[in-house]
Order: sequence, then C-alpha cells, then structure tokens
Amino acid sequence: MAKRSRRVKDTVTEPKMAKRSRRVKDTVTELMNDDDRISRLPDGVIHHIYSFRDARSSVQSSVLSRRWRNTWKSHPRLNFENNLFSSQTSGFKYPNFAQKFLSARVHVAELSAIDFRSNSISLLLLKKILDYAMSHHTRKVNIEFLGSKQTRRGGFDLSLFRSHFLEHLCLSIDFEIIISPPVTWDLPALVHLNLDRVKIRMEPSNDSASKSIDLFSGFPNLKTLVLTRCLLSNFSTFIIASSKLEYLSLKGLYCGCKFVISAPKLASFTYYGMPQFSLISNDLLSLKTVEFGTLYHKSFDNKAQLGDLMIKTFVQLSKAETLTVNLDVLWFLLENPDLLEKRCCPFMRLQSLTLVVCKLPPSLAVFVAIVKFFRRGSPSIKFHLKIDSTPPIVRYRIW
Repeated sequence: MAKRSRRVKDTVTEPKMAKRSRRVKDTVTELMNDDDRISRLPDGVIHHIYSFRDARSSVQSSVLSRRWRNTWKSHPRLNFENNLFSSQTSGFKYPNFAQKFLSARVHVAELSAIDFRSNSISLLLLKKILDYAMSHHTRKVNIEFLGSKQTRRGGFDLSLFRSHFLEHLCLSIDFEIIISPPVTWDLPALVHLNLDRVKIRMEPSNDSASKSIDLFSGFPNLKTLVLTRCLLSNFSTFIIASSKLEYLSLKGLYCGCKFVISAPKLASFTYYGMPQFSLISNDLLSLKTVEFGTLYHKSFDNKAQLGDLMIKTFVQLSKAETLTVNLDVLWFLLENPDLLEKRCCPFMRLQSLTLVVCKLPPSLAVFVAIVKFFRRGSPSIKFHLKIDSTPPIVRYRIW
C-alpha cells in the first residue's frame, strides 16, 4: 500500500513540476529576448539618445539591436567630432569616415543640423559637408577647426552657399571666402551668422572695379552678425545693411577699410580692435548698448588723429543709452586735451558708462577729464568701474 501511495503521489506532483519548469523556461526565454526593450523604443527616443552622441558613437550603437542597425542613417542631427586628444592616426582616418557616413545616410531623410569639430580638416571634405547641408535643407551648420596652427589650405566661393532653409551658420576656420562680383551670398532664411578666423577676399574683374562690398544684403532675416578675427581683404568699403539686424559684433578684425552700417533695428553694437576704425551710419535709431575697446601704445605716431577718428565714430553711435569702453579708449581721448574741451560729448542719451580696466591708472585726473567730457552730453550719467585682468581686446588675436 505504501508503494502504491508513493506512486500515486508521484503521478499527482509530476504535472505540477512540469508546469513550474515550463514557467521558468518561459521567463528565461523572455529575459533572453529582452532585446526587445531596446528594439521597442520609439524612433523619437532613439534619435534623442543619438543627439547626445557623435556620429562615430551612433554607428557603433548599431550593435545594440537589430532594429538599431540602420536607425542612425536617418538621424536628423549630425555631430562629427574629432577632438584634439584623438590619436594622430585616427585624425587622418576621420575625413574618410565622415565621407562614408554621408554616403551611407538615407538620402531623403530630414537633416536639421550639422556640427563638425575637428583638428584635422581638408578643403575637399569641407566642401562636401557644406554641399550636403545645402542640398538637404539643413537649418543649422556649425563648422569649427580645433587646431591651434593655421591651415591656409585655400578657400571656396559663395556659390557653395545656396539655401532657402539655412537659419544658423557658424564658420570658425581660417579658410577663404572668395567673392567674385556680381555673385552674391544668397541665404534668405538666415537669422544668425558667426564667422571666426575667416578671410573674406574680393576678386574684382578689373582694377577699375568697385572696391565696395555689400555682403549681407541677401540676408533679409538676419538678426545676429558676429565677425571675430576675420581678415577683410581687397576692398575699401565694407557695407553691413540689414533691415532686421539687432546685434552686431566686430572683434579682432584685420582690415584697412571703412564700415558703412545701415541697420534701423540694431540694438547692440560691439567693437574690439585696432584704433583705425572708421564708421559711417545715419539710421541707428534703435541703438541701446555699445561696447567699444581698442589697443593703445605710446609708439603710435598719430595718437591725436586716432582720438579724433574715435570721436567721429562715437557720433555715429550717439543714440546709445549704455556705453562700455576700456582704458585704452580714454588714453586716445586724453592725447588731445583741446579735443575734449572744444567738442561736445556726442552721447546725448547716455545713462550709464562702464570703464573696463586691467589696473587703476596712476592719476585720478584721467577720470576727472573723462567725467567732465561725458557729463557735458548727459549730466545725470552713472559711472561704473570694472576690473578685468584679461580685457576683451587681448583675448582676440589680431592677424
């Protein structure tokens, strides 16, 4: 009876054991197949993850899941980054990778932005990236050369920049933009333009051709224009005309031309550079803020004339309510005491003046003369002193 009882008991428990075993097996199979959580992520989440990675990492992530193998080919934001800490070998291989990446990408996929940062770049690759961006209706292009040495590898003409969709363009690289009149820069949707270390050179058809250039008239929606450490070559007049321009910054420019600015909505103007700066404008009616810095040295022969030129520039900026200058500006003004006594201060609306200095001058007479000069135009002006060990004019390399 005992043996029969055990046999009956075994036949009763055996199905339970089998069910439990199947449940464990199913659970393990489900966990093994949890590829599956990664694969089930929506495209929007996958592309959001890609937005934090560079192009190389995006391609490498294709091993995570079968579904991810081709997802990177339609990512709308491309981030090519080959930083200064990469090996020399990988630096040479990177241009080939970038070209293969663009060739493998889904041609009809939307492309909203391209970021390219590298310490190794060729003119051929740069042209390919720009051409790809222009042909894919890209809205934002940022190209930055990270190397400290100058490349001097040539340039490209304006015909490469043709887009009715580009809104943001940043070029930080010492290549040339060659302008051959009557070709114009046609970017009607552009809102923000930032050029750093770019050489802008005009090639007139003959020696009698006009040396005047109006480079931004084809940007009817331009609101922000920043030119930093740019070399402006082969023209005498540089025209900046824009009906919507609100912010203009000129820093560390190397040029011998005069500037003509027509921007009725301009609210902020910044200039840091050499004292030979000539400005002509008569419609800066919305101007609120001006920052003006220059470089003074005792060896300059024509300091008084440069001071007079600076006053003439201030006349063009006279609508400003807030003014920031460095101490070098004051030295130029003080070179000609008669100038300060005979001329009226051009800033009739000025409410605040900030003086940026590396160290205090040896004599307070500097401040007394300047206070008298500016209060002739605005008796209620407020003065502020700012100590800055690295003034902006020093931060920007002059060509």
